[in-house]
Amino acid sequence: MRTALISLIETVPGSTALRGALPLAHGRLAMLQIDLAVQAGAGEILCLVSTVDERTREIEAYAAQRSLAFHLVRSVADISVRLASEDELLVIADGLYVAPSDMDRLARETGTFVASFAPGDGARVLVERFERIDINHVWAGLACVRARDLVEARDLPDDWSIQSALLRLAVQRGYRREVLPFSLAEAGRIAIVREPGEVEILALQELAGSSGTLGGRIVQTGAMASLARRIWATGWSRPALRLAAIGLPVLGIGTAAAGWGIAALAMLVAGRAAGHAANRLFGRFVGRLTKPSEQIARDLAFAIAFVVVTVLSVAASDRLSGLFAALLLPGLATVLGRVTGPVSRLWRRLAGSPSLVALAALVALPLGLLMPMLMLWNLALTGLLLWQTHRAPLAAGQR
Repeated sequence: MRTALISLIETVPGSTALRGALPLAHGRLAMLQIDLAVQAGAGEILCLVSTVDERTREIEAYAAQRSLAFHLVRSVADISVRLASEDELLVIADGLYVAPSDMDRLARETGTFVASFAPGDGARVLVERFERIDINHVWAGLACVRARDLVEARDLPDDWSIQSALLRLAVQRGYRREVLPFSLAEAGRIAIVREPGEVEILALQELAGSSGTLGGRIVQTGAMASLARRIWATGWSRPALRLAAIGLPVLGIGTAAAGWGIAALAMLVAGRAAGHAANRLFGRFVGRLTKPSEQIARDLAFAIAFVVVTVLSVAASDRLSGLFAALLLPGLATVLGRVTGPVSRLWRRLAGSPSLVALAALVALPLGLLMPMLMLWNLALTGLLLWQTHRAPLAAGQR
């Protein structure tokens, strides 16, 4: 069995804030470490503490949400009594940050190991953030040791770092070294957080990196970075965004029925944007990702609202045609997304994006071009489907 060891002991310089409990997107840094532990196969969390407060309980509740047993420990002796001799202890450095998309690189290691960097001529300030193993290597913040080897560390002085001691034990025992590319540290994908604001900077870098070229540039602007920080700092922002993702399309139906089609489409666009913002800004922790059932509810609310708004916004003589066009469009987009071929994933996502369709409808409606826009969009989807499948062999032998 593999058990993970995290720490809520070290504080940031000049403050009582715990490095492992630094806030991140309505969560704590240690919650990312719990996700890493789960991905690495840990079935239990041992948490080093000196005191227990509401931050500790919040992290404990998240471990329970991930179906992990959570135990507080204060010494190597406390750790040893909870492990069998054949168990493995996954040691996670205090303040370790691993971008969610890079966790698999660390988590897939099996057996005993020490993850390290060989920084070479890397930036000295960055290298000094990581604990030195030898002249050529620094610790990347993760190691796995055998439980039976902990006996050698039982007599540590109280003021020694348990994780550093276990790292030294792993090095002395000659555990396998897993040398990771130092570019991961240079890009902020793996880091040791020492200051309160650093974890948000790393999260913004990760958000920019996962948003594509254009989206990344937008996220990196000062205005968007400031907005993201304000949303993270506001306790009610995530529930509000989740509610808006479903509530605005539903309100759009009533608005369209009252004859305000433009306002209704604006609500659909805003609701879709709220859903994307909730997923992106608060998609750090596996236990708090948007549930499939909630995403289905959002998509269904948007689809129904768009069909109703379309039908009510066109002339009475065109309503049957509007219904057909509004129903055909998501069907063609779904098929395009499932068929493999030469059309790039980006173009398939853009062509089938509900947000772009609603935005185009918002522009077309005041110009009286809603129906032509829907027909042209369906035509474009049909053309992409034909190009996507043009290399597929035609059915033969049918008469």
